[in-house]
Amino acid sequence: MSKIHDVARRANVSIATVSRVLNSADHKVSSETAEKVRQAIKDLDYRPNALARALQMKKTMTIGVIIPDISNHYYAEIVRGIQSVADREGYNIILQNTERKPDQIVKSIYLLREKIVDGIIFSGGTINGYEPLSALKELRDRVVVIGRHDVNFPAIMVDNIAGATLAVEHLVAVGHREIGFISWSENSTTAMDRLSGYRSALAQNSCHFEPSLIRQGKLTPESGYEQAKVLLAQRKKPTAIFAGNDLMAFGVIFAAIEMGMRVPEDLAVIGFDNIPLSSFFVPSLSTIEVPMFTLGSDSMETLVSLIAGQKISRIKIHKTNIVVRQSTIGKEYFSLTKEDR
Repeated sequence: MSKIHDVARRANVSIATVSRVLNSADHKVSSETAEKVRQAIKDLDYRPNALARALQMKKTMTIGVIIPDISNHYYAEIVRGIQSVADREGYNIILQNTERKPDQIVKSIYLLREKIVDGIIFSGGTINGYEPLSALKELRDRVVVIGRHDVNFPAIMVDNIAGATLAVEHLVAVGHREIGFISWSENSTTAMDRLSGYRSALAQNSCHFEPSLIRQGKLTPESGYEQAKVLLAQRKKPTAIFAGNDLMAFGVIFAAIEMGMRVPEDLAVIGFDNIPLSSFFVPSLSTIEVPMFTLGSDSMETLVSLIAGQKISRIKIHKTNIVVRQSTIGKEYFSLTKEDR
């Protein structure tokens, strides 16, 4: 393996000059000399020692990303957004999947600290307990969260209250008043915001709030299926269900069809996130669109600015949009011309 002195010998320059070219140092190196060094690096296939560079630059050019469920396309798309900016800025990523387990969240933070990452992006799960915040103490000025976590870190957020309000108002507009809601953990600020938007929209449209129409799932198709079965077996059953995410909405539709119901004629269903499968599901899923890729790219850009000591906005909130498909208005609507709608 070639070493830095091999590059210096081949380019006929000092080791210090090679180091300046590698690290883009302020000390000027002529363009001709820099090109000789770069050509020598290419010829020798020289790769700088990552640890040595980290010690010299006091940066590892590595960031940690903590997510709860890599199998969920929502988080996969967020990571894609993070990666796009990381590649552009020369950073590497270490990804940790926690399955929303508090002990795994703490373990992931300590592991990333041991890897001497330059910063951490946290998305999903809960981080506002004593243990995770204590574990983050060495990195507290280089942490960005995605979502509302009620912690004093820069946050890239979605207006979940407004999004949930959009979902319920759409269901009311197409004739529903008995609207069920499948949420998830009460420890999740995102879940609580969507529940708040659901309740607010009911009140604004003079719809009675019925606690029996609310169930708690686990953000998976299986839990959507299970909770829909409970809701639809009740004496007072909903005519529409708002699922806290698209995966649970898929489970709701499957349960309804299995029980002999038609979607949307007997039960309207709307989800949240607008993952790609939503438009290919049968019936296609009405949902609230979240800019997942942008959440990721914004979080990485914010972290890069933090690391550089630049001023940033502590909170950035992204709007949501409603995407109306067959699961709430039926395929007949889509066969009409625009003028007939």
